[in-house]
Amino acid sequence: MASKAFAVFLQDLRDGRAHSELSSMLGELLAKVKETGKGGAVNLKIKIKPAGRGQDVDKVTISDEIKLDLPKPERGEDFFWLTEDNDLSRNHPKQGTLELREAPAPAPSTFKEATK
Repeated sequence: MASKAFAVFLQDLRDGRAHSELSSMLGELLAKVKETGKGGAVNLKIKIKPAGRGQDVDKVTISDEIKLDLPKPERGEDFFWLTEDNDLSRNHPKQGTLELREAPAPAPSTFKEATK
C-alpha cells in the first residue's frame, strides 16, 4: 500500500496542473448543475507504466486524462402542421385565415351621476 496520500500525489502530478484543472472543472460543473438541474461528471484517468524494460522496475511514467461532462440544457421542441404536399406549416392547413382589420375607436360616452 502506498504511504503517500492521493491528494498529495494529485498536487504533485504535472507540477500541480492536474489538480488545478480538476478544481476549475469542478467549479464549472457545480455551476452548470445548479443552472440546469441536471447531473454531470468530472472524470480522472491515471495511467502508470514502467519507464524502462526489464524485471527490475524502479521508475514509472504517469499520465493523466481529465474529462468534463457538463449537463446539457433542455433544447425544447417546436410544433408544425403537415400540409397535403408534405410540407411544414406554422398554420393549420385546413383552417382558414382570419383577416384582421383596425377596429374604429368608440365614441366617447357621457355618464350620469346617481343621486339619492
